[in-house]
Amino acid sequence: MDSNHSSSEQFGQHLSSVRGSESDISGSGYLVTDEDTVESVVSGLRIKQQQQGSLASKPSVLHASAQVLISRRDEHGPGDHAGTSQPGEYQLDIHFSADHRTRESIPEKDLEVAQIWARGRIEAEGADFGAIYSATGGDVASGTGALECSYDRAVGWYR
Repeated sequence: MDSNHSSSEQFGQHLSSVRGSESDISGSGYLVTDEDTVESVVSGLRIKQQQQGSLASKPSVLHASAQVLISRRDEHGPGDHAGTSQPGEYQLDIHFSADHRTRESIPEKDLEVAQIWARGRIEAEGADFGAIYSATGGDVASGTGALECSYDRAVGWYR
C-alpha cells in the first residue's frame, strides 16, 4: 500500500475504476458492524437496494463499495473487530459468481509469494476475481478474516 494513501482511498480508486462512485456507498444506507466481512456487506448492500426498489448494482461495484466500507471501518478502529488478522495465515476466496465462491488455505506465509500462488489458482479455475484474507482465531469460513488484498483479472492485485 502506498504510504501516501489510505486503504479506503485506494479501494475508492478501484470503485471508480469499475464505474462506481461515492453515491454507491453514501446512498446505500448500510451501516457496517464490527462483525461484517466484505461478503456480508455485499449481501447487505444488495438487500438494501432491493428494499429501496433500486436497480441492482453490478457485482464488481457492490464488491468495491463493500471494500471501501470495510476499509473505512478498519481505519477507525483497527484490531477492534472480528476481522483482526494473524499475519502469515492466509486464505484464498475464489469468486466464480455473486453467489458461488470457494475458500482454500494458502500454503505460503509471505504475502507476496501468497499472491503469486493465489493468482495461479484463480486463473486455473477460470475466475475473474479472488481475495486473500488473513485467518482469524482459526476461522476459515469464506469471507471471514481481515481482507489483505483482492485480485481482479482486469486490474491485477490491489489493496
